[in-house]
This record gives sequence, structure tokens and C-alpha cells, in this order.
Amino acid sequence: DKRDALLRELHREIRTAVAPRRELDAAAAEARLALETARVRHGSGTLAAAAAGAEGEIGVEVRFTTVMGVPVPAVATRSLVRPADARGRDPLASGPALEAAAERFEEELTIALRVAAMEARVLRLAREIRRTSSRVNALRTAVIPALEAETAAIELTLEQREREDRFRLKLVKRRRGRHDDI
Repeated sequence: DKRDALLRELHREIRTAVAPRRELDAAAAEARLALETARVRHGSGTLAAAAAGAEGEIGVEVRFTTVMGVPVPAVATRSLVRPADARGRDPLASGPALEAAAERFEEELTIALRVAAMEARVLRLAREIRRTSSRVNALRTAVIPALEAETAAIELTLEQREREDRFRLKLVKRRRGRHDDI
């Protein structure tokens, strides 16, 4: 039952992870195009200076939910796209092409975090399915046959005892019948 529930959850996660993966690929293509546009307009030196001056931390909140007792990560996603003036440089001095490239990369990063969270869930579920499947296989190939053999041996022993008890009772009845004649 646990393996089946995990498989259902994995299937659901995989179905929902396909679209964001495509979205990530599209966002990456847009970001690269915006970067090349900025490189053409401002030159590699300006881009390198802007990249060196870029700063900021990304805070990610990770919670764990459980699926059939298996802790799976759930990352709270939020938009990482910042306003132009929050990037640590003057937007008028850097130019619109550079700011557009920065915005596209921030959008790509937002999507990448969402995809990474989904993939982490899928990997955790897949690992637990493998572990559960090996336990199920061990039960099917070793434990259950051993228990069935032990059950059969116990049944055989009980049947033998029952036959012996019946024989003893008949013997006792015969002996009592002889004593009653005397």
C-alpha cells in the first residue's frame, strides 16, 4: 500500500514537473538573448563590471511534508525579480538592455528554484519507492515463504496431535468399557 501511494504521488509530481521544466528552458533562452543584446549595446567590459557589482542574497524557505511517512521537501517559492533600483546600481547609468538582462535572469532563477524543489521531491519519492520495493521483494521472496512454511509445519503438528488425542480417547473409552464389564 505504501509503495502504491508513493507511486501515485510520484506520478502526480512528474506530471506537474514537465511544464515548469519547459518554462525554465524558455526563460533561459530569453535570458541568454537579453544578455547578448546587452553585450552588443554596452560591451563586455560594462557587463563584467555590472556582474561584479551585483549583490544580494536569496533566502529560500524549506519545509518538509510527509507522504506515507516519507519526509519530502517543499520549498516556498516567491518571485526573485527585484525592481531596477534594488539591484545595487543606477538603472539610468547601466541602461535598459542591461536591466532587462538582469530581470530575465532573475525570472529564470525564480523558475529554476521551483523546478529544483519539484525535482528534489521526485528524487526523494523515487529513492523511497526503491527502498520500499526492495522491502516488498524481500517479503515476497523470503519472509512470506518462510512464514507459510512455518504455518504449514504448525498445522501439520496440530493435526498430528489431534489424531494422537483421538486415538488416546478411543483407547481410554475401550479400557473403561472393559472395567464396566467386570
